[in-house]
Amino acid sequence: MQFTFSKNEKLVSRTLFDTLFVEGKTLKAFPFSLKYMDADTPEGVDRQVAMVVPKRGLKRAVDRNRTKRQMRELYRLHKHKIKGPSCGQVWSIRYLGNRLNNYAFLEKAFLELIDTYNKAYSNEK
Repeated sequence: MQFTFSKNEKLVSRTLFDTLFVEGKTLKAFPFSLKYMDADTPEGVDRQVAMVVPKRGLKRAVDRNRTKRQMRELYRLHKHKIKGPSCGQVWSIRYLGNRLNNYAFLEKAFLELIDTYNKAYSNEK
C-alpha cells in the first residue's frame, strides 16, 4: 500500500465540484463534514477529494493552509481504511471548526468520519 495523495486524486473539476454540492450526500463528525457522490474518475483512481476550509471559520490564510495540510495528511495516511464502491466517487471534506486544533484531535475525528462513512456505505448496499 502506498500512502500517497497524487495529483489525480485531487478534485479540480469545477462542474464535478458544483454537482457534488447539489446532489451529494452529507455526513458529519465534528469538526469535519463529508459530501460524497458517485462519479466518473480517471483510470486507476477510486475517489477524487477536495479539502475545504472556509474563511468564515479561520480568518488567517496561514491557519487555513495549515488545516488543509493536516487534512491532506490525515486522508493520505488513512485512506486505506475507507470501504468504497468499485466505481469512482468524488468527496469534499469540509472543516467546520472556528479555531486551530491539534493533530491528535483531528485524527480522532477523521477516523470517526471514516467509520461513519463505512457504516453509511454498507447500509446503502
